[in-house]
Amino acid sequence: MDECKFVEFNTNDYVWVKLTDLGKKVDRDNHDAFLACTGLRYPYQPPAEDEDGWSKWQLWHLAHIFGAYHGMGGPLPHKTTIRFAKKDLKEV
Repeated sequence: MDECKFVEFNTNDYVWVKLTDLGKKVDRDNHDAFLACTGLRYPYQPPAEDEDGWSKWQLWHLAHIFGAYHGMGGPLPHKTTIRFAKKDLKEV
């Protein structure tokens, strides 16, 4: 019988994704909705991207902002490849 190997990853650790145009719009809309609810005023800061378009997110925050936009067959908020830092993966 094949033995299945696993790794664990803490949702507070960081992942890297490439946002799509939808993802950038969702992030901006989320910012604007937060300001509308709180009455706070500060300018929108889009996520920093490296030269290849990767942006860094805590996994829980990525799921919180974009979770409702994941589904089969529809436009996605980020490309389907997600990068994890090897140092954050624990073999079990």
